[in-house]
Amino acid sequence: MSEQNEPSLIGAVQAWQATQLTQEDVVTRFTALPRDEGHVVRQAITDLLALPDITTTAAAPSTDSAAPTTDAWRAELMAGRARAWNSPDPAGLLVGPTVLILTDGQRGVVVSAGGTRALSSSVSASLLLLCQTIVMAQNALNEREMGTLRQQRIESASTSMSEIDIIS
Repeated sequence: MSEQNEPSLIGAVQAWQATQLTQEDVVTRFTALPRDEGHVVRQAITDLLALPDITTTAAAPSTDSAAPTTDAWRAELMAGRARAWNSPDPAGLLVGPTVLILTDGQRGVVVSAGGTRALSSSVSASLLLLCQTIVMAQNALNEREMGTLRQQRIESASTSMSEIDIIS
């Protein structure tokens, strides 16, 4: 499955940049990958970095012509969603309102409708850790909520059962 997905991921990114797909269409392609297929995301990063028109700066995303700022990065990250792929090939995806950030911890790219930019290795490492932390925190929260719901169901069932009269 992974060998077939690699070209379609890059094709989806390029179709988004050509306004033939939406950002969410591209996100759906990436999130459809099983959690153990980080190597596919890593290959997508390699392919994106090999594109001839990639910018090799780590500038923050910007929707206007003004110089990007730390506030632009913060806005993208705070309004974002995260996905992480597990070892042996860890990778991460951060989805902001206007960008997709792909990282494998050593290399990374910021993909927007306007183009693709390479990230430095230190930023890539921090962003992979951020993806993993967000996913881990969400999973822990989901586990706690599931435990609470399970406990409520047990208490509800035991209360209901105790109200049933026995036939003597």
